[in-house]
Amino acid sequence: MPSAGSYGARKKPAGQDELARLKQQLKTGELGSVYLFSGNERFLVDYYVGEIRRVALKDDQSGLNLVRFEGKLDVDRLIDACDTFPIFSERKVVLVKNSNLLAARKKAAPREEAEDFAPEEDSAEEGVGPALDEGDIGSKAQEALKQYLPQIPESTCLIMLEDNVDKRTGLYKTIQKLGLHVHLDHLSEEELVGWVMKGFRQSRKTIQPAAAEYLVSISDPDMYSLRNEIFKIIQYTGDRETVTLDDVRAVATITIKSVIFDLMDAVAARDRAKALAFLDDMLSLKEPEQKILAMIARQTGEMLKLRTLMDRHLPPSRISRYFPGKHPYAFRKLTEQAERVDRAYLTGFLKKCAEADKAWKTGKMSPRLSLEMLLNCL
Repeated sequence: MPSAGSYGARKKPAGQDELARLKQQLKTGELGSVYLFSGNERFLVDYYVGEIRRVALKDDQSGLNLVRFEGKLDVDRLIDACDTFPIFSERKVVLVKNSNLLAARKKAAPREEAEDFAPEEDSAEEGVGPALDEGDIGSKAQEALKQYLPQIPESTCLIMLEDNVDKRTGLYKTIQKLGLHVHLDHLSEEELVGWVMKGFRQSRKTIQPAAAEYLVSISDPDMYSLRNEIFKIIQYTGDRETVTLDDVRAVATITIKSVIFDLMDAVAARDRAKALAFLDDMLSLKEPEQKILAMIARQTGEMLKLRTLMDRHLPPSRISRYFPGKHPYAFRKLTEQAERVDRAYLTGFLKKCAEADKAWKTGKMSPRLSLEMLLNCL
């Protein structure tokens, strides 16, 4: 299986310089004293935390030099744990998960103003939020840890895993100055394809590029989920060295993303029976009918756009510019489907999608009936 640290060369968005520094520290064994991890790719976070522990603790499997905290904690206990020297070891690791110590604390607004000036929910990204006065940011616990960190013993390695990180807090700025903040989000589909292919190679198997692209295109971007799919396919293929697209189709977990390819194939072929059968498959996945209808309409719209560009006899290199970020496998499937239909058919079907959407929204039909009526028009 591929290690998380070997998923290939990446473009360098914000945070990648810190990751490069972390990799160098792991390589040389010269670890820092403070690390902060955030991001939605838990596989990568867990991998790098594990690597820091491996380098810091070496052969110490007793657990005497690993201290864990999770959730709300007493900052004095955390400081005491960091101050305690390791036992029969050069280093100790203090691991903190979701303490919320990096979140900004905003003073409550006066009661009569709270409703009128409450910030909108879900509008802030990591490190971004409504403007706060300097005095509003932080807490006594944050301030205590901020004052302590410059004095942390060299023998202690403090690792913090936080979902909520506000970069304006004084504690964050201190961590950034003294240590590393590594933010790890989901990899791109292109990176995941390379990671999947490397995983099969490390298991002495070769997966066809189209099969790897298909697996990534139908799966969630979560690397833990993809790793489970790789394990299943390896078990399924046994001693056979080459993994084909048919192998992936036979074993991979059925998702709405995989079935939508088949359903749109049936739409392009005007095969009513198959389309209704694939609709049943999608409904069996407990997907909302509204979501299925939206996906059908979106895919039909993309197919119509592609068919229109093809009718203008544009070269493939120019056509691909109109579909930025489209996964190679998904684009190939879209091209195959568009080649089988004409604009008039797609325009008419897209209009029927809009009528089906209006029918259930106005209560004339249930969402399921509107979907079935739509596909019965094929």
